[in-house]
Amino acid sequence: MVKGLTDQQLAEFLNRMLEAERAGARALVVYLDSFERNSEAWTVLRKVHEDEAHNCALIGEQLRKLGRDYSHATGEFFDKAIAVQGAQERIAFLVKGLEWAVRRYAEALPDLPGEPRALCLKMRNSHLRSIAACQRLSGTLPN
Repeated sequence: MVKGLTDQQLAEFLNRMLEAERAGARALVVYLDSFERNSEAWTVLRKVHEDEAHNCALIGEQLRKLGRDYSHATGEFFDKAIAVQGAQERIAFLVKGLEWAVRRYAEALPDLPGEPRALCLKMRNSHLRSIAACQRLSGTLPN
């Protein structure tokens, strides 16, 4: 292991982020049911969901490459997210969760070695795109 994290610390970080990504993906499934299928809002949220689910797969693959088990838990964001009511409120809460993940990835980047670093940079960037899409969407939703 190079840089600042031990293999165990890297696995713990990746598993924490996996649990958070899984929570986001699961919450988005619930959120999608609030919108008419194929509407603008549904389409935007479906893309965010696809990114979250893809991130789960990418993290799981990285953990496999490291020879580590991956967590099957879902992060605490899920229960909090599904408790939120109202379209704008849900989008705002989703953005907060995405911003949390962006900060965690950004904080970890200096300590991560090659492949995990590239992966986290990619996921951070996908979250930034999702945040921008959700912020645009939020302005079109009823109060």
